[in-house]
Amino acid sequence: MSARVLIVEDEYFLACEIADLIEAAGATVVGPCPSVAKALGQIETTGCDAAVLDVSLRNESSLAVARVLKERGIPFVIVTGFSESQLPAEMAGAPVLAKPLHGEDLLVHLKRVLPAG
Repeated sequence: MSARVLIVEDEYFLACEIADLIEAAGATVVGPCPSVAKALGQIETTGCDAAVLDVSLRNESSLAVARVLKERGIPFVIVTGFSESQLPAEMAGAPVLAKPLHGEDLLVHLKRVLPAG
């Protein structure tokens, strides 16, 4: 999987686990970003081919990041403790994985959303 994958996750150890998993699969990690501001900055400066988003980041929601990704046609996978019915409508259609995360499930969903090539 050769792609640049943005990680938006505020739980340090989970962010590191996701980063290790993605790098082991052959992708390049962008981030991890623990806040909306850092994630939006990475999208502007580095760009990405896909993203892994936690919905709730400390005192903020990653909804603004999801909106920018959708505007740019960049797919994302949601990793959250929320149920799908609790997610904002703007996040509908993205694969949703529940915490605790199973790494192989994340890789399967990332490969599905990434453009072929």
